[in-house]
Amino acid sequence: GVMTQTALCFDTRPQSATERVAELFRSRPNVWISALELETVGGRLAWRTECSRCHTQFGMTITKRLDYEVGKVVRSWRRYEPKASS
Repeated sequence: GVMTQTALCFDTRPQSATERVAELFRSRPNVWISALELETVGGRLAWRTECSRCHTQFGMTITKRLDYEVGKVVRSWRRYEPKASS
């Protein structure tokens, strides 16, 4: 018989930090994700900007939650809230 090889096509372009953060949000809709986890994909000093870009570039609704302890922020969270389909 004749052997054939299936060609696999992979997108080899590197993802931007915004695309990585958006992918994380889309993989867990309506789930609070900690700032510590977001910074692993969005960057230590850039994850908040990347969350904002998810909204401006992809139209994603991102909600913020802050947990406080005696007047100071202890934890920061974000959640992607997909639009309800009609």
